[in-house]
Amino acid sequence: MIKFYLTTLLIFFSLFGFGLEGISAQDQNRKVVMKENITETKIKVSENRLIIENLPKDGILEVFSIVGVKVYTREVKAGTNEYRLDLPKGYYIIRIGDFVKKILLR
Repeated sequence: MIKFYLTTLLIFFSLFGFGLEGISAQDQNRKVVMKENITETKIKVSENRLIIENLPKDGILEVFSIVGVKVYTREVKAGTNEYRLDLPKGYYIIRIGDFVKKILLR
């Protein structure tokens, strides 16, 4: 009967990753993860104005039509800035470095 309980416990621990070696190793190798206060880049559109908030670094703003044709390019500064877009109404895709977002100009 004791073998049955020990076998059951061994199977339970192995299924859920609770080996005896794992418990002591986890206690010895415990890492502290600290969250950084990272502000998120936000895009706002008001009529023909594009407002970029909390851009972490300078970059190149590229605006593409919904079919993928580049229709506008300009340099943008880090921080919060406002740019005028003289484009027809419709959906556009904007890219600044790795940041990509779909917008609607009304």
